[in-house]
Amino acid sequence: MKGIRSRLPVAIESWEEALGRDFVVKDPATLGAWETATYDTSERVFAVLSPANSGQVAGCVSIANEHRIPIYPVSCGRNWGLGSRVPVHDAVVLDLSRLDRVVTLDERFGCITLEPGVTFQQVHRYLSERNSAWFLPVIGGPADASIIGNCVERGDRIGPRCDQLADLCSLEVVLPNGSLVHTGFERFGETPLASLTSMPAGPYLDGLFTQSNFGIVTRATLWLIRHPQCLQVVSARIPDGGLAAFVDSLQPLVESLGKGFSTFTLWNGHKLNARQGPSIGSYSPVSSHSSDAWSCQGCLYAPSVLMAAAHLELVVQALEGCAQEFKVFDEVSVPDLRRQAGLFLGVPNNDNVRSLYSRKHGQLPEGDLDPDRDRCGAIWLCPEVPFEGATVAKMIAFCEIILRTCGYDPVIGMSASTSRTIRVFISIIYDREVPGEDSRAMHCYNQLEAELLAAGIFPFRLGIHSMHLANQATGPCWDLIRQFKNSIDPANLLAPGRYCSSAPPK
Repeated sequence: MKGIRSRLPVAIESWEEALGRDFVVKDPATLGAWETATYDTSERVFAVLSPANSGQVAGCVSIANEHRIPIYPVSCGRNWGLGSRVPVHDAVVLDLSRLDRVVTLDERFGCITLEPGVTFQQVHRYLSERNSAWFLPVIGGPADASIIGNCVERGDRIGPRCDQLADLCSLEVVLPNGSLVHTGFERFGETPLASLTSMPAGPYLDGLFTQSNFGIVTRATLWLIRHPQCLQVVSARIPDGGLAAFVDSLQPLVESLGKGFSTFTLWNGHKLNARQGPSIGSYSPVSSHSSDAWSCQGCLYAPSVLMAAAHLELVVQALEGCAQEFKVFDEVSVPDLRRQAGLFLGVPNNDNVRSLYSRKHGQLPEGDLDPDRDRCGAIWLCPEVPFEGATVAKMIAFCEIILRTCGYDPVIGMSASTSRTIRVFISIIYDREVPGEDSRAMHCYNQLEAELLAAGIFPFRLGIHSMHLANQATGPCWDLIRQFKNSIDPANLLAPGRYCSSAPPK
């Protein structure tokens, strides 16, 4: 640490010369905000750099190499519950939010090329203004989150194609040595194939730059989804004790409907209640009015009336007998269904952000919601579970026991992303203003993590507090990953500790 601080002043002078003084932040108050997450953190931010384009990103990385200063890229910093914008280890943060251009839109093929500062709200507005036939699936998180940031974290989307990596191609990446590379067909130069496919002859590289510290993605192309001719929304309440049976009925339905034609989410009552925002009255760690009942909401997308009718038949056969209050809405019964179902059609909202305020006393703050600034407590755990009723129900049951024993509502949601696994989102929500809550919440997280690992259930996404789960892996696969990291970043300057272990520089 002392060595880094001794080298930092000269590096900052170089960054100020490259970017301009206004885009190199070093005052303690602002840096303190960058060091704040929705749980306790101890990592330090030495400075914040705000480049305007990929060339400046490359220049910043080259200066970091010259002076051996660790650098940590952040797209928009909305990674709430998983570390916000705090680095895994002490570092200079590279704020990519000024790289906010939508570069191109191919309306014929539904391809959009953009930079890491572009948000879900921005793309929704961009497509709406052009009356586009396409939409981009959104996340359940903040509307002003980075699209590329969420893609490279392999976050979960809401829509008929939830696998973001499968819809991502043609990356522009700044490597740890400051060089700029292009993946996909762009490796051969300019070609119309660059935005249409990710599989040129030769090694497939795109996945290397997701959930890794191998490079900084400064541009990418995503494939959009055409607005369906027919839309149907499914709603059901799961009977008490009927979660396993419902999951077992849902699995073959998702498989039968096929990839690209449906999306289903399951939430318990605590999750639904948390989305209403702050509790009223005195602080209580466990809400007495929350419900353990589970509900399911889904959306069916069809390019024709005949296919919509076939989808409806499959859904009724699969779910009507194992659900209560089972309903299917279409655009005849609900003429403004598309507006009401906006989240399923690429319209982002901040409903889930409000849930981070559910343990705060009083009302939501006026203006922008900022859980870091407002001392909201939130830690997320994101396990992936086999799409099997008994396994899902057992996992949910022991998680509920641990959460309640620790004094927290079991705020849990699930996403049926494929017909093989279910992604689970467990939220430990609390008020950071309450003394001792940070350590108590992390203790609860550690208990949950240990129980899941013992059951062979692993997370699909990690926060800065849980990178040890990736870093403790052993064997030839992880040896190869570390060899790759050492070959392109021998000083371990780019995002040290993020999904790949090696000692940060001193």
